Amino acid sequence: MVCFDAAASKTAMSPSVRRRTMPSLSRDRVGALMVFERRTLLDDVLKTGTSLDCQVSAELLKNLFWNKAPLHDGAVIVRSGRIIGAGCMLPLSGNVNLSRDLGMRHRAGIGISENSDAVVAIVSEETGSISVAVNGMLKRHLAPETLERLLRNELLNDKEEEKKSGQLPLLGLLTGGRKEEDDGL
Repeated sequence: MVCFDAAASKTAMSPSVRRRTMPSLSRDRVGALMVFERRTLLDDVLKTGTSLDCQVSAELLKNLFWNKAPLHDGAVIVRSGRIIGAGCMLPLSGNVNLSRDLGMRHRAGIGISENSDAVVAIVSEETGSISVAVNGMLKRHLAPETLERLLRNELLNDKEEEKKSGQLPLLGLLTGGRKEEDDGL
């Protein structure tokens, strides 16, 4: 896989998109699989889905993962704060010791995190439970505050760079959370 040295996945957000996307998907039991690309490019995975180039918004994510949408069964790939693919097929984990409770969505999330440095956010369609996969490890049943902290730790490289850019992190869109520092927002 090819690597690049990009800033953490961030995007500017208008107040209209500052919603609790992942908790909303969870509450409505809408299955979701979001892959946040970091240094390892996922171009091979992108070829399995539909190429996009659009700003992340709560409305778009809810529509992409709506169970009657044609792209809902695959993963959404986010690169540098933009959705670059949807309906993408991910490699399943080869770990035979995974819980039998885990379905294909979770096994795919773990699989791509085993094969890349991506961070994967997963919402269970059956239970609404939110999980995150990093480096082949799955953290399950996350509360929105824990999800925010975990994504902040994994996706934000440098808080000073964040302040200088004037951008809000993508994780704020997903969790509805605020930055820990008082930044006047």
